[in-house]
Amino acid sequence: MNKQTIFAKKAGKGLAAYLTDRKNLLAHALLGCILLFIAIIAPIHLWAKLGLIICLVMLNIIRMRWAKARKN
Repeated sequence: MNKQTIFAKKAGKGLAAYLTDRKNLLAHALLGCILLFIAIIAPIHLWAKLGLIICLVMLNIIRMRWAKARKN
């Protein structure tokens, strides 16, 4: 296998693990509701919304890695 195939398989497995984690789904659902509520009352810039989503994803990835390390 070449490097691109190995990278694609690792990325696919990581994405599948991220999207099937219940805590991640709950966090994204809550963030979506909060952003919708804020957008109705006080519109915020698109970059602020994207920044919040990126921060949430990074925190969830860190939490998942930390939980995996605790299991091992």
